[in-house]
Amino acid sequence: MTMKCNLFTTVMIQKNILHHKSKFLMLMVFLMLSVTVFGQATTGFSGYFSIPSADLSPEKSVNIGYNQLSGKYYGFYDGKYDLDVGFADIGFLPFMEVGIRMTRPRGFQTENKTTWDRMIATKFLPLKEKKYFPAIALGFQGFFTTGEDGGANYFNSTYIVATKNLKMKRFLQNIGISLGYGEDLLEAQTYQFIGIFGGIKITPKSMDYLELMFEYDAEKWNAGARVTILKHIVLLAGYEGLDSFSCGISYRFSLP
Repeated sequence: MTMKCNLFTTVMIQKNILHHKSKFLMLMVFLMLSVTVFGQATTGFSGYFSIPSADLSPEKSVNIGYNQLSGKYYGFYDGKYDLDVGFADIGFLPFMEVGIRMTRPRGFQTENKTTWDRMIATKFLPLKEKKYFPAIALGFQGFFTTGEDGGANYFNSTYIVATKNLKMKRFLQNIGISLGYGEDLLEAQTYQFIGIFGGIKITPKSMDYLELMFEYDAEKWNAGARVTILKHIVLLAGYEGLDSFSCGISYRFSLP
């Protein structure tokens, strides 16, 4: 009799655990479904995993976040240090995005307390995406510096990029394709996206909260994923050069 009671109790406990697990999974799916992903790249500004795209942050939207980047490919302090990146980005107008980024080499020791690189970036959208034509954006990174001859200017880039989103019916919901070209028009210590860059962004069917990205940033290949949780929290993770892990988190909201 005691063995039957113990067996019955064990079965009921297992059912109860499975019930709560199912409710938890259903809650997570509910929280993440029907969310349109629109997040920041490793630069702290709108784009794919690393490269910029012609997808602008919506008007009055604000993104504030932090990225932790592998320093291997950046040339910032000779690439000896991983990078802590804080950023804020705003959709200033329907055709304009403005952002500021602060980058610090983690573990770098100096008597000068000013170890943060401050960068302003902006992107304009002269041509919006049409049914048969891509959106085209012009972007500027690090166009303002207080140093002479670009001595305090890092991650500089002046670029043009075209983006086309293709709506799909089966298996995939959307495929985004971007192709751009960057120039080193201003003097700087380091540059990004100089030359031809491009990438692809995939949103699986019924998974608006997820984006899978594969790209070439004019120097190396990168792959990553971006997930939106609770409509406001955006998680970014992937591999730069397909061998160096970088990740980030941001919070987005809309101004009244």
